[in-house]
Amino acid sequence: MSEACNKLKRRDFLRLSGGAAATFLAAHRRWVCSRPAAPARLAGSLNLVFAGSSLRNASPKRGKKPNIVLIVADDWAHMDLGIAGHPLLKTPNLDRLAAEGVRFTRAFTPNPICTPSRAALLTGQDCWTNGCYFFGMPIRPESKHFAQLFSQAGYETFYTGKWHNDALPSQRGFTAGKYIGGGGPGSGGHFKPMVRDFGGGNRWQIEQFDSELFTDAAVQFIHSRQAGSAGHDHARLQRAGEKPFLLFVSYMTPHDPWTPPGKYATMYKPQTIELPANFMPRPMNGAEPFKYYTDWHGNNLRDEKQMVPFPRTPAGVRSVRSRYYGAITHDDEQIGRILHKLDEKQLTEDTLVIFLADHGISLGAHGISGKQTMYEEGIRLPLVMRYPRLKRGSAENSNLVSLIDIFPTICEAADITIPDSIEGKSLLGPYQGKERWHRERIFASFVSPTRHRLNIRCIRTERYKLIRHLTTDEVELYDLEKDPYELNNLARQKRFSRLKKRLAAELLAWRTKAESLLDARFSILDEYRVSSIEYRRIVTHLSPLKGGLIKPSVAGLTEAQNGPVLKSNYDSTVTVDGQAPGNGR
Repeated sequence: MSEACNKLKRRDFLRLSGGAAATFLAAHRRWVCSRPAAPARLAGSLNLVFAGSSLRNASPKRGKKPNIVLIVADDWAHMDLGIAGHPLLKTPNLDRLAAEGVRFTRAFTPNPICTPSRAALLTGQDCWTNGCYFFGMPIRPESKHFAQLFSQAGYETFYTGKWHNDALPSQRGFTAGKYIGGGGPGSGGHFKPMVRDFGGGNRWQIEQFDSELFTDAAVQFIHSRQAGSAGHDHARLQRAGEKPFLLFVSYMTPHDPWTPPGKYATMYKPQTIELPANFMPRPMNGAEPFKYYTDWHGNNLRDEKQMVPFPRTPAGVRSVRSRYYGAITHDDEQIGRILHKLDEKQLTEDTLVIFLADHGISLGAHGISGKQTMYEEGIRLPLVMRYPRLKRGSAENSNLVSLIDIFPTICEAADITIPDSIEGKSLLGPYQGKERWHRERIFASFVSPTRHRLNIRCIRTERYKLIRHLTTDEVELYDLEKDPYELNNLARQKRFSRLKKRLAAELLAWRTKAESLLDARFSILDEYRVSSIEYRRIVTHLSPLKGGLIKPSVAGLTEAQNGPVLKSNYDSTVTVDGQAPGNGR
């Protein structure tokens, strides 16, 4: 039994057994005491993102090593695929991939912005564990990157496209690559992206649409491989100098600016596009519990200010979506080129292909433009896998899955031991329809240390979701079975008070464990420098309070730089039905 569990004596539980405190402590005890103690260096780092998660090394196997192709898109909503039932979108190549494999219909990111979501993908860890939860933050040195393991296991690891994390692919385990992009296309947009050579060096501009450029690099790499066949002798090929490969293609699209090339720019007519079922001109027309977005946040955050005119209009949303859809269909064509090249080289049967996005995008849903939200449009993403070596189960799988599951999935496929520090689970069992595990709940976070001060957490079960706005102390509760577009907030209805209390306690128990990992070395990076020239320095000090609660404070900014300061802006204490667990405020 862990030290944390020993500290929670029965008499303490009984003494605090009234009201919300009992609910929280019961959830915390279940959370902590049900898990084996971790080594000191990994204390608290296991199983943070998903309750009930158990880590398991891949069973040792001998035989052929499969090829791995990871295709990652940027800002792609989970339902925006033809095979997902979209009435207008044309995505024939991804539809084919899903028809030959499995589409995971409930896949999520732990954090709905690019840098943390990609860090979660690279490390198999939640953002609080790997230390990267906002733009520009580095991944902890002790967090392993999957490319390092694959390179050590004899794989050729090739990277092309957007790189929005610290260092470079060449410093994170990749052995080769071409056209390494930054966090976005740069001043030249998608038509003239800024890229680097694989080894680094100065950035240079190239005149070619970025997704076509990255696809060219991927296709050329596959073309250089020796042709295979189902059942070819991998040992012979490796003796001949041919290694199995891991190919990572990281698109900058369909991220804004939505400027697809050629016919794709006008493929979808605005007047034919349906508005989202939860379209709003502004978040709930300014009514609670969405006031934080409406009052001033929506006029400051880039995604809300620049991407879709505010307040949102049907014409504005349709115009943006028409170009966004064009970008998706153009991306689908590029993905088709990769699939065709695998077919041409007879590598399809021996290759695991995974397509996913780093997070979703709103584009008018809930009156929000971007992805910095805990609604399904922000945290939910498309995920499709095809692995011909395995007999698939159903064509769709509704498990709650995450970006952190990709790391153990490709490790198990390649017979590479999954590190104990990995918090995700392999998807190969669910892929075959074998429920080796079942995830009951998933957690997500977003916190901006800039002046926007958007600070949100959520817990999502198979049916319900509770969202906590830490800046304004607002709560949202949704029954996703009856209300999939999250329009009917149940948080203030008395008949749901017990459910709200339970979910709030589970969320707080997770936060108490997960966020406490930010120790003195990695506490929001002392002297953390944001990229915007508006801010010179944000110094954040994290001090764990009783109950493991976190209360950061900001220094180094004047009120003019920081915007109006609310007393509760950085108080992340969670109350349950008006009562504060532990020490309270």
